[in-house]
Amino acid sequence: MACPQASEVNDSLVDCVKLGHNFTYRELQLGAGRSMSTTDASFSKLEHFFDRHGTVLVELAEVEQILKIAREARYSKDEQSSKQLLRGLAHEIKNPLGGIKGAAQLLSKEADASVYQDYLEVIITETDRLTGLVDNLVGPNIKQVNESINIHRLLEQCRSLLSAQAGGKIDFQRDYDPSLPETIGSAQQLYQAILNITKNALEAVIESDTSLPWVRFSTRAIRRALPGSKGAHTMLRVRIEDNGPGIPEDLKERIFFPMVSGRAQGSGLGLSITQTIISRHRGWIEVESEPGHTAIDVMLPLGDMP
Repeated sequence: MACPQASEVNDSLVDCVKLGHNFTYRELQLGAGRSMSTTDASFSKLEHFFDRHGTVLVELAEVEQILKIAREARYSKDEQSSKQLLRGLAHEIKNPLGGIKGAAQLLSKEADASVYQDYLEVIITETDRLTGLVDNLVGPNIKQVNESINIHRLLEQCRSLLSAQAGGKIDFQRDYDPSLPETIGSAQQLYQAILNITKNALEAVIESDTSLPWVRFSTRAIRRALPGSKGAHTMLRVRIEDNGPGIPEDLKERIFFPMVSGRAQGSGLGLSITQTIISRHRGWIEVESEPGHTAIDVMLPLGDMP
């Protein structure tokens, strides 16, 4: 039973003591607020001749990390399935779009087509726009050039740009670990990925009229097991936080899929492209969100990655 109430655990504990009924709760939520921990808890009665009531052995095993790895593996599988579907759809859409554009271009060259020139230009422009939209659905087709990257320099570039756009109305906070070594990847692509996430955080606090809005960058080196990999590795964690309204519950597990957006004016492509970029860098993204606080972690290889 997941997340049982305290009364349920108490009743089961009474049965364990009185009747010797052992029991286990899976994914029991312990703690409060941001200190919650997901734990498997087993209760067993141990009989002793000197103790007429018996002793209850309680075994706790934290499973938060196991669940997180399984969740990330599922996200990765879902993302690949989604990408395959979109590639097939993109191929079917781009073929007729090419035909429409070609026909419009041929018509525009006809001697008596001048009266329709404005309409033909609209057709050509819109087919180009739709073709670009379809290309973005399957991710940026950019060759990755690996280089040494100072992640703090990228974060500062992103902060400077968005701070200027916000006109000083947002408090951009920084909590960097200056001892971190450089990572390897495409500076251009990683900058775009971090910019996409930060722009979402910025728009969240602005559009919700959050009181004393802030966005925070932090960096740390942590040990973390990779989804589908054996053992833990040293990873670079870039955390982007804000004090906005949080991500709607029904979108938390889908925000990095194409065409999914929590904003009325959002295309749903920015975070999908971000996910693709981070996956290309052998990393992944973790999300924690509740009203008043959202934290998105970008996990990147560092140090002893295979």
